[in-house]
Amino acid sequence: MYLFSRRTRLAPGNGRAGLEWAVEMTGLASTITGLPIGLYGQVYSPAYGTLAWSTFIADLATLEQAGDALMTSDEYVAMSDRGAPLTIGGMDDGLTQVVHGEPDPDREINYVSVVRAVTAGGNAVRGITVGVELAQRAEAATGLPTMFGSDVTGTYGGVAWLTGYEDAGAFEAAQQKLAADPGWLEHVDREAGTAYAEEPGFTTQLLYRRLV
Repeated sequence: MYLFSRRTRLAPGNGRAGLEWAVEMTGLASTITGLPIGLYGQVYSPAYGTLAWSTFIADLATLEQAGDALMTSDEYVAMSDRGAPLTIGGMDDGLTQVVHGEPDPDREINYVSVVRAVTAGGNAVRGITVGVELAQRAEAATGLPTMFGSDVTGTYGGVAWLTGYEDAGAFEAAQQKLAADPGWLEHVDREAGTAYAEEPGFTTQLLYRRLV
């Protein structure tokens, strides 16, 4: 299973028009591809105004078919072009292979936290093993499922942990539980400190709010 995402950032002064366009794009892309595409806005995080469309796919053949369907749709191409002056920096795609966990269609998810890191040199296998362990420990501490994946594109060796929350209060409660769990903190210090690169900017945590 893979998680595909497409990100852009709204240009200053185009917040309302940009959001309306992004919502339209979400509905049209879902209709054309038949995939359940969600629209998320980055909140309380760097790069304010960042939007992300995402969907889970079973295999790359499905992603290829979806991409072909979008690129051959005159309506989609026209709507995509219409959004160009509303955004800055173009579009960035991301593809992550899910290693641990799976989406639960029955859970109401309105916020998603995404923690990213890059495996340290010589720690490719260990980075995956430790990543799964951290996801499992986070699940035990918070009571919420945490997904772990390995990036297929982007920074080589990139990994990500994703946790969904019903609301902002659930996110806050989960953070407090992790901070209060000495076993969690000790494991992070002992294992993650050597499994992942320490370069500034490689390890990040972002929070997204679901818009559609």
